[in-house]
Amino acid sequence: MKNCLITGLLFLLPFLVTAHGYWLELDGTGKVGSEVKVKMFFGEYENNLREQGVRLSGMKDFRAYVIDPSGKQLTIPLVQTQTCWEGRFTPTDAGFYQVFGVNDTREVQDLTSHGLGILRPIAYLRANYLVGNGRSANETKPQTDLDILARNEGGQLMLTVYARQQPLAKTKLTVLNPKGWEKTLTTGDDGTAHFTSSGPGLYIVETEQIDKTPGRYKGKDYPVVRIAHALSLQVD
Repeated sequence: MKNCLITGLLFLLPFLVTAHGYWLELDGTGKVGSEVKVKMFFGEYENNLREQGVRLSGMKDFRAYVIDPSGKQLTIPLVQTQTCWEGRFTPTDAGFYQVFGVNDTREVQDLTSHGLGILRPIAYLRANYLVGNGRSANETKPQTDLDILARNEGGQLMLTVYARQQPLAKTKLTVLNPKGWEKTLTTGDDGTAHFTSSGPGLYIVETEQIDKTPGRYKGKDYPVVRIAHALSLQVD
């Protein structure tokens, strides 16, 4: 019982301690037929903290999939390792691949004692992967209820937030890089914000939306849904 309680509390850390969160990292050569490792981490990216072992067990309800250049969705089975949850896929064609991690099956949480009230939590993760001379990421469309699309315009990284396929204005974004660099942005009326990178590397862009539409899930009522999204953005 004690171990279950500890695991449950650790899983709630992204909601109780804003520094903790989830993100994806992709490892591959960018070539057709070359396997890509998909790694899902939990910790503090900006502080180079990656939780390990039992601290990862609460992520078991995440599922992962990839959308290939033709628009076909393929499931990526995930297995827990000591340092992350890991899956693999092999690109069969050149093009732009979109990798997602989703957890939308968690029970309603009562976090009143932490000032967060009763809520249904949902988490989305995204990472993009280009194979060969594929189509531009600029042609990508939002795929999840809360999504962030990125494009490069003359050295400026443009970030557009979408909620249910529509641009989301006046929304806070947090941009992190592995050197501890952090920037807070707010989207304009068109749902877009921009920044200039501090150098090459993997940036994590986080946002969240509070949906105040009440409902009932797994036998429990909730007044709000808290949706979190983290985009893994590779800058060359």
